[in-house]
Amino acid sequence: MNNNLNEENPIRCKTIIVGNSGVGKTSIISRYLRKFNPKEKSTIGASFTNKIEIINNRQIIFEIWDTAGQERFRSINTIFYQDAYICLLVYDITSKQSFEDIKSYWYNSVVEQSSKNILFHLVGNKMDLLEEETVEKKDVEAYGKEIDAEVSYISAKDENNIYVDMLFQKIGEKFINSPLLKELEENSRSYRTEKVKLDNEGESIADKKNRSCC
Repeated sequence: MNNNLNEENPIRCKTIIVGNSGVGKTSIISRYLRKFNPKEKSTIGASFTNKIEIINNRQIIFEIWDTAGQERFRSINTIFYQDAYICLLVYDITSKQSFEDIKSYWYNSVVEQSSKNILFHLVGNKMDLLEEETVEKKDVEAYGKEIDAEVSYISAKDENNIYVDMLFQKIGEKFINSPLLKELEENSRSYRTEKVKLDNEGESIADKKNRSCC
């Protein structure tokens, strides 16, 4: 057993993936889970999955929410933004409109509805269609600097999973090194302390309740 690995207190990291319908959000998750389906259907509402990773000797449980990109579901999506720590802003490199909508709608929507300072990461998907690219990388990089987000270019069709695995490695490392992790750990410690807090008679609150219930 690796004594440097904190297995007792895994970090739960709620991650949301947003962007227009058809940009490949569900395919990215499927590839990450080794369940890629080239005929993946569009998400209706939202779907949830999780995966455990070991990053920098920390056990992270990525709790991934895949939100629908269709306009009729946008009001529903905001429910899932609450308590998220990471947001992947996904666009299709062959669709300039999908990138423009990241700037005009998706980013602002998450900022307005989330309850904390989320870590954003821009993701340009469908690099397998590079010859059809319509979104200038310089524009993406500039926008990334504007919103303090790193940028990754990937292809969910990559059978080796290299790009998608690297994406989650990156966001995991950024999360571990961010003030958000310290906040999460402090809240967790406070919760555990409250559970065992003693009353004036020296009994735990839970023990006293159990003793006096019968």
